Parts: sequence; C-alpha cells; structure tokens
Amino acid sequence: MTIRHLKIFIAVYTDMSVTKASQKLHLAQPSVSLAIRELEEAYHVRLFDRINRRLFATESGKMFFDYASHIISSFDQMESAMLSPQGAGDIRLGSSVTIGNFLIPEALGRFRKLFPECRVSVCIENSRSIIQRVLKNELDLGIVEDKPGYEQLVGIPVMEDRLYFVCGSGHPLAAKKTVTLPELCRYPFFMREQGSAAREITDHLMRMNQQKYEILWESVSNQALIRGVACQPGITVLSGRLIEEQVKDGTAVILPLYPAAFVRQFLIVYHRQKFIGKTMTELMNVIMNMEKSTKNEENFAKSPSK
Repeated sequence: MTIRHLKIFIAVYTDMSVTKASQKLHLAQPSVSLAIRELEEAYHVRLFDRINRRLFATESGKMFFDYASHIISSFDQMESAMLSPQGAGDIRLGSSVTIGNFLIPEALGRFRKLFPECRVSVCIENSRSIIQRVLKNELDLGIVEDKPGYEQLVGIPVMEDRLYFVCGSGHPLAAKKTVTLPELCRYPFFMREQGSAAREITDHLMRMNQQKYEILWESVSNQALIRGVACQPGITVLSGRLIEEQVKDGTAVILPLYPAAFVRQFLIVYHRQKFIGKTMTELMNVIMNMEKSTKNEENFAKSPSK
C-alpha cells in the first residue's frame, strides 16, 4: 500500500463520501473507489458498509483510520522537517483556556529562541475539546487540566494548580471566616462552559455532596467571570493563577470553604502512536521546565484577602 492509498482512505472516511473525496483530491470517482477496494483486498477486511447509497465505517475501518491518520501525520512531519532550513518542521499545539492565559505565551517565546524556524500553530479551547482533537490527530500535543481518560493518550504531568471558590469583595459571604457548601449554593454561580475542567470538577463536587447550584452566567472567558463576580453577588470557581492580582488588590475574595482549594494537574497529552521528534520533545521540555510559581500562589492564598 502507498501513501496515496492512505490519503484517499482518509478523505473518504472524513466525509463518508466517495464523491466528496474525489472532489477534494481532484481525482475521478472510479480511481477513489478502486483505491478503497485495493485496501480492502490487501488486508482482507471491509472498511466501509454501503447501505442505501451511504457509507458507514466498519470497526476495521475505524481502526484503520486511527493508524492511517498517524502515518500520514508522521509523513507530513517528515516532509516539513526535511524541507525546512533547520529540519524543525511544524507543530500543532492545543491548550485549555486557563493554561493558554498564563503558560503558553511565555513557553512559546522561550521555544522560539531555540527553534526560530519551527512554526507552532495554537488552538485554545476547553480541555475536553483539546483531548478529542488529539485523539483525532488534529493536534500533535495538547496541554489540559486533568487526566485525558483514554488509553490511546499519554499524559505527562507539568505542574500542579489549585482551584478556589471566589466572589467579589462586596459579596455577603466575603466577610465570613468560614463558609459551607450549602451556604455557597444559595447564591448564583458564574461558571465556565461544560467541557472545561473547572466546570467538571465543580459539578462532581456538587454531586458528591448532593448539592444543587444555579448557574446564572456561563462563559468561555475567565476574565468575564472575574469581572462578573466583582460587580454582582455571584460565585465562581477559578485557578488561583488567574485571580492573584484581584485578590491582592482586594477586588476578589477567596471564600474560606474547607478544603479551600482543589488540587489538579496540568498535563501534556499526545497520542501513543504519535512520532515525537526533536522539536516536539524540546517544546515539551520547555513547557515542563517553566517556573511553576506555586510558592507565590500559596502565599497569597494564605494571606488575608479582605
């Protein structure tokens, strides 16, 4: 089998259509159909079921796509690296919103000094979306806020992070020395969207304690949530790294719930079948060697915020 066969298969699989694949690849439909048939005959499997003139991937087809997409990705990486002046190639990096706010810009600045010829494209979405895109080989690396939960993915810890319940300085609970979860749930919450790690951790905490909470605001923007609770009597759940400045200037208050913080891990994730070359390894090293700044975070969290 050839790279051409694999590219044709991927095009058909992506749109589940021979017609669309032929248009995308600028090939005649019989040529596309022949390539699929040759693959099926070579491996003695059926890759697609043809039902009512529609294509449906078989289990063999799904497995083949997983392998084929990573083979083509490695091939494209090889060509990019070999044709670039320093053999750097390109990297597709995905990051959760929180990590994208404080870690990615500085990390890529450091990396660019080492490999100025390497082009790193960045996609910032919630953790669930990044994990799915790494699984589908739409991204080479992802940096997410929790364990990926798929055996196909490798997760490498980068640093610890702490989530806090936060309100504005004018909130009725802001002056209390201790608060309980039921007390928090009497007030509206301003939360990240479903699929974000902060939202999933909070939902799990509420279910475990049999509490219901009202989400009045839902946003993909951490800054919108910070500004929202500063102006209204709402509560949010955010990384301590994002609210350090607001806690220090007194516009935000960390609520004294026990435990005050929920520890999570930031992880680099990649597919087990992904070829990890020199530049990708160096990018991971840069990210893992970033200053963690946990000492400052612990200090401000322990200090009075009222």
